[in-house]
Amino acid sequence: MASSDAVLRIDGITKSFGANRVLRGVSFEVARGGIYGLMGANGAGKSTLIKILSGAYPPDGGEIRVGGRVVTFPDPTAAHRLGVGTVHQNPNDGVVLDMTVAENLALDRLTDARGPIGFSHRRTERYALEVADTLGVRLSRPALRAPVRRLGVSERQLLVLARALSRRPEILILDEPTSALSAEETTRLFELVTSLVAEGMTVLFVSHKLAEFDRLCQHVGVLRDGAMRGEFYRAGGAAFEWPKVLTALFDRTPAEMRHAGLAGGETVLGLRGAQVLADSPPFDLDLRKGQVTVLLGLLGSGKTELLEWVFGARPIPAGERRLAGAAFNPGHPADAVGQGVYLLPESRHEQAIIPGWSVSEQMTLPFLKRFSSGALMRAPAERKAAAEMMSDIGIVARDPSSPIQTLSGGNQQKVMIGRWLLGSPSVLLLDEPFRGVDINARHDIGATVRKLTDSAAVLVATSDLDEALEVGDRFVVLNHGRLTADLELADATRERLIDAMSGRGAAG
Repeated sequence: MASSDAVLRIDGITKSFGANRVLRGVSFEVARGGIYGLMGANGAGKSTLIKILSGAYPPDGGEIRVGGRVVTFPDPTAAHRLGVGTVHQNPNDGVVLDMTVAENLALDRLTDARGPIGFSHRRTERYALEVADTLGVRLSRPALRAPVRRLGVSERQLLVLARALSRRPEILILDEPTSALSAEETTRLFELVTSLVAEGMTVLFVSHKLAEFDRLCQHVGVLRDGAMRGEFYRAGGAAFEWPKVLTALFDRTPAEMRHAGLAGGETVLGLRGAQVLADSPPFDLDLRKGQVTVLLGLLGSGKTELLEWVFGARPIPAGERRLAGAAFNPGHPADAVGQGVYLLPESRHEQAIIPGWSVSEQMTLPFLKRFSSGALMRAPAERKAAAEMMSDIGIVARDPSSPIQTLSGGNQQKVMIGRWLLGSPSVLLLDEPFRGVDINARHDIGATVRKLTDSAAVLVATSDLDEALEVGDRFVVLNHGRLTADLELADATRERLIDAMSGRGAAG
């Protein structure tokens, strides 16, 4: 029975792409002034549902009610005008890269024919400052006039969030809003959302982080294989009954998803006197076969600098690299790839994916010589290799010719990992590989990279403690470029890792 207090009601929504049924009669409702948490593994249909609610896709069947009235959203502008605002998982979906920061912040007003602020740089920048202040972001004039293309992922996410929140929508949809934010930025966002909800705003909140549901939500729904598999409530200040929720989410218990710590073997990559920041002390680090090493660190810790230096993509103040006991000095990433050192970069959309290319083309890109005869590609061999990799690592897509943008975020990430598995890695470097990836995909990716450890060293860089504990066998922590911990899984308690990440103590 529908609640009279429901401001958003989804009833029997269906959506198919060809023979692929993505949504199978999804129904739920969100109470006015509430925060409804929506969970789902990659490929469950969350992104498709959100695109329907934001006006990007039409549903095939079912209806949407806002405030008790049946509505249709022919386009995102119609959704905005009916009081539905959306922050998508990929910040690039909400910005125009070659426009300035000020123009992006003021984009709604610039494109609204009912009340444009006009093309005046002064008025645009003044309005942009008001929008940025929604999240407490302070911007200088040079920052306002810089193109968004120069911003990092987290800065773009803050820009999109500020613009959405400044509209004060009746219903706000947040799709993985914290995936690129620091802990401080996340806290600021949650405080603002909580205050807006207290004023009557309604939120549909999508995340892969269980602690965020405990922090914000009283009610969560689980979407699996395009259908709702359960709704769960918590009483008072208690946490959700996560074993029951996760069993509904993945059709297996949390105990079945745990991994045993792997012991390390021989050293593959040795780093000596590595100084990643200008004012940080040097440190040594050995990466070994036989285990997944996690490099934990917050924004500014130096973890990305370290990985890119190993890959030959940037210099650092000091350091030496040795690969299998021999000097290793790649002057360019191609040199590293030639010696079996591969990097999955932090932003797959900006640094890895080629827009419009198929799954097979994405995968074989670094190894074109293997799949070509002279200047001609051997397409059947390319598709066969991609199909085998899709089967090996569980990529959900129609076939190897599927465009990359038709895959879920987790499956896109698996394609990027599959790209490197087509080679012969001696060292695999993964920078924030779980951004926008759910627990199930994280488990799959962890299992995939652990299979490599018989022949390769694996280093996973992340700022998320839950992600680290899900996949890691050994934990190395950086704090402002200083190595503050080096712990095996059995010794890596949350308290010790948090202390090391914050700089309150060192452990080894």
